[in-house]
Amino acid sequence: MKMWMRYLAGTVIGVVLGSFLPLSGGDTYSLLQDLSLLVIRVGRFMLFPMVFFAAVVATDELREDRAVLRTLVTAAVGLALVLVVATLVGALSVIALQPQRIPPMVQEGRAGVAPNLLATVLDAVPGNSFRLFVAGDNALFMIALFGMLVGLSLHVDREITSPVSLVADSANRILYRLNAILTEVMGVFLVIPAAMMIVWTRQTEDLLLFGQFLLVVVTATLFVGVVLYPLALYVLDRERARPLSWLYRMTPAALAAVTTGDVYVSLATYSRVANENQGIPRRHGGVIPPLMAVFGRAGTALVSVAAFLLVIRSYTALEIGLSAVLQLAGVGAIYSLMLGRTPAGGVMLLLSYIAVRYGRGMEESYLILLPVMPLLERIGAWLDLMTIGFVSQAVTQAGGAIRRVDRTV
Repeated sequence: MKMWMRYLAGTVIGVVLGSFLPLSGGDTYSLLQDLSLLVIRVGRFMLFPMVFFAAVVATDELREDRAVLRTLVTAAVGLALVLVVATLVGALSVIALQPQRIPPMVQEGRAGVAPNLLATVLDAVPGNSFRLFVAGDNALFMIALFGMLVGLSLHVDREITSPVSLVADSANRILYRLNAILTEVMGVFLVIPAAMMIVWTRQTEDLLLFGQFLLVVVTATLFVGVVLYPLALYVLDRERARPLSWLYRMTPAALAAVTTGDVYVSLATYSRVANENQGIPRRHGGVIPPLMAVFGRAGTALVSVAAFLLVIRSYTALEIGLSAVLQLAGVGAIYSLMLGRTPAGGVMLLLSYIAVRYGRGMEESYLILLPVMPLLERIGAWLDLMTIGFVSQAVTQAGGAIRRVDRTV
């Protein structure tokens, strides 16, 4: 059975199971929530060491081809364009379709604090590089960066560094195989988070109030992920691009993202999808996807900007001008770059940033969205994952490095 079939079967079984499980006063949801956390930890288990050694080998290979700077600049330009387009689509979808306003509801919570770039950097960079490997679940960027720096250093004296290259190559292949074993069983594990989401929907009373808004957000994310991304890949390479095939091959990682809401879990699945399904070579797959998982949070940005515009419409009858829309889209795109240490829960955090930046007494207004926050997080995570796949594919196509794939897993 192919990987996407196992992932789809696990998701469907979880949906059916969640539809029939007794709610038991919230005990069922609490148990499934704890088990889902375990699934997420299992899904991330091999990711960080695999990313480190993959970054070492990939950067070394790019350095041999003298393509490090070109690859990173191409990825940065692609990411910037994606963030701008995604946030504008999210904002304009709410303005154009005007979903039902949400009556202000009292929700417990507190206003966030607008991010400070210097403080974010200081928090991410430890004084001792060995601490990167025990820094917790949010150090992906620094681990990838450290791996890239090691990879850049391997070309200095090949007689001395060749043993290190061999060790890094062997470690990368071993960890990739171990991660592949985890992806083989992840379809079974997806039953739990899928069931948890259905149980959560069954016990959420105010869900129907957000029906129109959720429909708008889903439509906007599908437009970007299913229409714009494949169309852009086709325009970039009309001879070899297969948009429908690309969407089909993204299915396992997309299901992991939408069920768990965790970018790192879906990245672990995508590492296998990129290599075995999409033909992305290691020199690109070891560098671009981890960096996109940190900075390419286009889905989170789209959902957050759309959600905050709904909040503004719900709290005021004033028309929202084009300049305000563009400002919010810009703020959402820029602040989304600072979510690398938040693989899950990015929509909530980004909304708090936008609300504080917007001010005007709206600092805690986003809390009215708490009843649907789990759904918003998963919608954003799905498009985040599609963004990782799109930018990785586009940069590889631009470099003419796509390998032919004879079969898919």
